[in-house]
Amino acid sequence: MVFSSRYSDCESQLTQSWSELQNMGQKKMFLLGIIVVATTLNDQLMLGLWIKRCPGILNEEAFEEAILQTLLFAGFPKTIEALKQLRTHFPVNHGAKHVGDHKKAGEATSQIIYGKYHSKLKQVMDELHPDLTRWMIEDGYGRVLSRPGLTLQEREISVLASLMTSGMINQFQAHVRGALYVGLSKVDIIWFINTFQCIIAANLRADFNRVLQKMLAL
Repeated sequence: MVFSSRYSDCESQLTQSWSELQNMGQKKMFLLGIIVVATTLNDQLMLGLWIKRCPGILNEEAFEEAILQTLLFAGFPKTIEALKQLRTHFPVNHGAKHVGDHKKAGEATSQIIYGKYHSKLKQVMDELHPDLTRWMIEDGYGRVLSRPGLTLQEREISVLASLMTSGMINQFQAHVRGALYVGLSKVDIIWFINTFQCIIAANLRADFNRVLQKMLAL
């Protein structure tokens, strides 16, 4: 087993960034990001390496939740493989969680993340397909992103990591704004994106930077 080429290209940079961190909050965000990047890349070696660095900083439930929510952005197969890797380190899972009214919870979470753009988002999704809107609200924002185990700030920073890895620039734009809406500071967002910029495909980095500057200027 070898590292994915994307991680190999920036392994030394990420390792150095990690070694220089002193702030516990940033260490936690870094580990959430690295776990989500590894899951999105389907890089089991990378995931196993960084899981070993989590104890004392990120609890088992937190990185379990980070992997679980990545199914929304990377799909079930990669999430399943990441959880298999997780179980080699921590065999016991944290059990099923139930949000309750998925639609109500999803509407509330989506409203926080999208703010005044919430209604427009649903209109656009309805035009694509009404079932997509229902799945997004009830499943994405209700069943998954409204679960306990991570704060909304931690969930949004994890979403950014997956979108940067997969090159989904339109969704990245929406979730940079969402990160601000849930209370992440511009300083932390800039730090996080700069830290993981090397994981973005080289031909997309300039576009991602333009989007970041645009959203932070609002």
